[in-house]
Amino acid sequence: MPRIENKALRTYIYDRIRELIDQGILPVGQKINKNDLVQRFGVSQTPINDALNQLVGEKYIEMRPRKGYYVREFDIEEFCQLFEMRAGLEGIAVRLCCENATDSQVLELVTAFDSFSVPMDEAELHRYYETDRRFHEKIVLYSANNFILESLKTTGFQARTYQKGLVRGPEITLHEHRMVVEALKVRDGERAQHQMVWHLLGSRDVFKTMIDKEKGKSHKH
Repeated sequence: MPRIENKALRTYIYDRIRELIDQGILPVGQKINKNDLVQRFGVSQTPINDALNQLVGEKYIEMRPRKGYYVREFDIEEFCQLFEMRAGLEGIAVRLCCENATDSQVLELVTAFDSFSVPMDEAELHRYYETDRRFHEKIVLYSANNFILESLKTTGFQARTYQKGLVRGPEITLHEHRMVVEALKVRDGERAQHQMVWHLLGSRDVFKTMIDKEKGKSHKH
């Protein structure tokens, strides 16, 4: 019985630490203070160490010899690949939403961006950012595909792409979100998939341009 309890505790601590990273409470590049985590969660160092080592294995954090654990920052090529992964998985997920989501779930998705307009002040921009995150998370959830949902939980493929905040501003993406929404309204899975892939590859292209510029600089030298 204690073994089961220990496993449940490890999972709980792992989930909470990952939340702190995903929400930026433990920022990119920051050293993780294990004693702070012990105090925060009221546990011994053992489940903290187990969770941190699991997160190292999943490339969420990195262990620097003689220095400790740090929240890992992804490079431009990794961001590029993460958005490609999102385009594939979320494209299928939104298509499945059109087939599987309940009417109330579809209504929740299609009204998500109703109250927004551009330009936005700082407060609205923050609200848009949070709405963007929830919208994409719920599309995966409402797809009712456990394998896609499990992939979200184990790889955090969405959360990782928010490390740099919004890659493109609402003056571009609000329209793209509404194109996805229009397809969802009529449960047109093929069109919804196409719009979602187009939307996410648009963000991927930002990083692709950065990579091309870097390559251009290195060729000049």
